[in-house]
Amino acid sequence: MAAIPAFSFACNTKPTTENYSKDDNQRMDVVNNMTHNQSYMAEMMDEMMKNDSCKKMMMENTMSASGMRGMHVEPMMNMCKDDTAMYKMMMGKTMEMCNADSAKCKMTMGSMISHPDVMNAIDGMCEKNKMK
Repeated sequence: MAAIPAFSFACNTKPTTENYSKDDNQRMDVVNNMTHNQSYMAEMMDEMMKNDSCKKMMMENTMSASGMRGMHVEPMMNMCKDDTAMYKMMMGKTMEMCNADSAKCKMTMGSMISHPDVMNAIDGMCEKNKMK
């Protein structure tokens, strides 16, 4: 008779996240189901974007993978070509980044040097506005 309460207790306990995570196959099933369900994935992304360490990890992983980087950069460049407001916003954000980080500013200036038309335009604006 003592076995019945123990059995009942074992059947009525809720599995924990740790228990699900320990089993590789079960964990992969959960991950696959989450990532292939649009509403679950949206919910997961919302939760991850609330967490600063998740945001940082996602950006680092996204931008370190060339395929992912291309997925983000190409559409952004196309939007900038087609949308003046988007282009102004991107340039504004770039200038904010340069103002806040001298290393990023040097990197930006270094990349501009390899584009002589851009450098000539900047020189022309500086001369016109007597900034030189």
